[in-house]
Amino acid sequence: MKHWVHRSCGMALAFACILFAFGCGSSGGGGGKSQKIIVKGKVTVDGSPAGGVALAFYAPSENAASGNVITQEDGSYELMFNSNAGEGNYKVTASRRQAKKGAVMPMGEGLDEEQLRLSGLSVNSLPDRYATFDKSGLTAVLQPGTNEKDFALKGK
Repeated sequence: MKHWVHRSCGMALAFACILFAFGCGSSGGGGGKSQKIIVKGKVTVDGSPAGGVALAFYAPSENAASGNVITQEDGSYELMFNSNAGEGNYKVTASRRQAKKGAVMPMGEGLDEEQLRLSGLSVNSLPDRYATFDKSGLTAVLQPGTNEKDFALKGK
C-alpha cells in the first residue's frame, strides 16, 4: 500500500510541475510582452449612441497588431488584440456605411466596409475626415490589459 501511495504522490507532483511550467510561460499575465490588449468603449455621434460604426485601430509599429470592430446598436464596442499586439498610440478611423438613395445593398457574409465602398452602392454617413487615419484625429493609447476608450464624433 505504501508503494502505491508513494507512486501516486510522485505522479501528482510531476503533473503539478508540468502545469506550473505551462502556466508560467510568456503567454500568461505575469508581465510578459505577449499579454493581450483589450479596448472597449462607446461611440457617439453628436451626443447620441452610434451603432454600426466601423472602427479600425492602426498599430503604432509594423510589429504590432491592428484590429477592426463594428459598434453595437448602443454604440458600445469591445476589441481584443492577439498576443502580438504592441502597446502604444494607435491611430483610429471611423466610418458607417449606408445604402445610397435608391440602392439595394447586397447582404451576406464576407462583405466588408471596403467592398461596399468599392461597389458604389453605399456611402459613408460620417464626415470623410474620420475615414482616413492621417486626418481623423482619433487616437487610442493602448497598453496590455483592458483599456477604456470612448469616441465622440461630430455628424457634420
